[in-house]
Amino acid sequence: MGRHDWDTIDALAFEIACMEEASQSVGTSGTELESAYARLRELLRPAVTQMARELLRDSHTAEREAARFLERLPLILPLKSASKIPCSRWVAGALIEFIYQATDSAAAALEAHEARLLQELAEAEPVLPLSAPELDLIERVRTTLLPDEFLVWYDYVVNGYAIAEIAAFHGESHAWVERTLQRARQKLWNATTTDTARRTKTDLLGQSLTWLGVPSLYEHSSVAYSVANDGTVAGVAFAEEYRYSDTRGNYAAYIPCAFRWKDYQFHKLGELGENCTPRCMITPQGDTIVAASEACLLRWSAERGVEQLTPQGLVCAMNACGNVLVGEAGGHAARWINSVLEPLADEVPSAARGVSANGKFIVGHIRHQAVRWEASGAVRYLGTLEGEHSEATAVSQDGSTIVGKSDGRAFRWTPETGMCALSQHEHELSQAYSVSYDGTRIVGEASDEAGVHAFLWTAEDGMQDLNVLFAHLREVGATLERAYAISPNGRYIVGEGYCSLTERKEAFLIDLGELAC
Repeated sequence: MGRHDWDTIDALAFEIACMEEASQSVGTSGTELESAYARLRELLRPAVTQMARELLRDSHTAEREAARFLERLPLILPLKSASKIPCSRWVAGALIEFIYQATDSAAAALEAHEARLLQELAEAEPVLPLSAPELDLIERVRTTLLPDEFLVWYDYVVNGYAIAEIAAFHGESHAWVERTLQRARQKLWNATTTDTARRTKTDLLGQSLTWLGVPSLYEHSSVAYSVANDGTVAGVAFAEEYRYSDTRGNYAAYIPCAFRWKDYQFHKLGELGENCTPRCMITPQGDTIVAASEACLLRWSAERGVEQLTPQGLVCAMNACGNVLVGEAGGHAARWINSVLEPLADEVPSAARGVSANGKFIVGHIRHQAVRWEASGAVRYLGTLEGEHSEATAVSQDGSTIVGKSDGRAFRWTPETGMCALSQHEHELSQAYSVSYDGTRIVGEASDEAGVHAFLWTAEDGMQDLNVLFAHLREVGATLERAYAISPNGRYIVGEGYCSLTERKEAFLIDLGELAC
């Protein structure tokens, strides 16, 4: 709008308003008013046409509606213009209202990416200029809100006007503007939530599959790493940026941001560093989350919010209370009890990957051999699957069931059976990532000639492809690729896959239903 001569427009509009007012009392020449309106139309035409093109996708329709709007200036200006409200302020709102009332207001279904953008717009601080997707979405927003709701929302979020200014524009009270804005935001949120819920498919048994989407500013992808007993998810979303260096030239940089997801809402916890290997874990009650990378360590709790801690290594797992963390520091397996570092092994390489609910049993590897650190401090080697390498990644509540990978195959270990492969297909690559507290359910990933797929293992049914189990809930083209965690009670499964609705990698949440508990 800065390219247009708004000072001249404002002065002319004010002059016309005065002429209109005078015509009511002493009379004014119709020819004089017509001439003034003709001059105003010519001054406004470039600006109004530009605004209309931002509101309507078809340029010919936009130009036609702009022309119709300008022809109706004699009807609009006296209602909108006043000495304290220059034309440069009200013309955009008047045009939006005119187009809103002139075009078909039948509600159009919101696509998934539009719904998320709508949510971001509804929650955003005023930002100018609008991006192309936001401009496209304005047309959709108009079909969701009533005219007064849309105008107030648009003036506040898009134009950046203060509530007091909007109240003056509309000749209403401060409280009316706040109520209208709140009503508009609630409608936008409901529209977004409805569309998000549409991406949650539920069957007759109460089992469901939900694609989580991505939070604002981190639209590249998302992955869920951990899930609480109530379905609260902890994970990471990625932003993609491009860098340049003399040695590498142009290259992509991926910035992970840890998040907490509950009731279809993202709560961003903080970034973990560029091109790093993130980890994220949540307690069974969902009241504590730890997110970690090689360079960053964040702790979120319901009581204290987000705290940034000094990393002394890479944290990989957390016990049920959140006071015992395990991982590696300087190439050695390590444990942190209330933030105090304790080495677990002198050998290099070694690492701790999982810990029991009470913190007494820790699993991982020492020199590429799967081990369990006992409550007494002793180390028990778990063996391999007829090969040379193995690594334990998770352990049940009582420490009796351990899962992981040995020589490219997922395994389950118990004191009674020793190490056993989860699948009898020797040529299938697989890895187990998580086990329920009672040891009966195991999740992970497997790959064969058809590609990578997430799996669920139980003693009754063996290793099952989640894509087959939930084929009735998946959209065409969607794939569940990796299952990184199962909730302690065994009801929820989270991981990452390809969402065909948004055409990107996204976190997923599977609810096995109340009967699974």
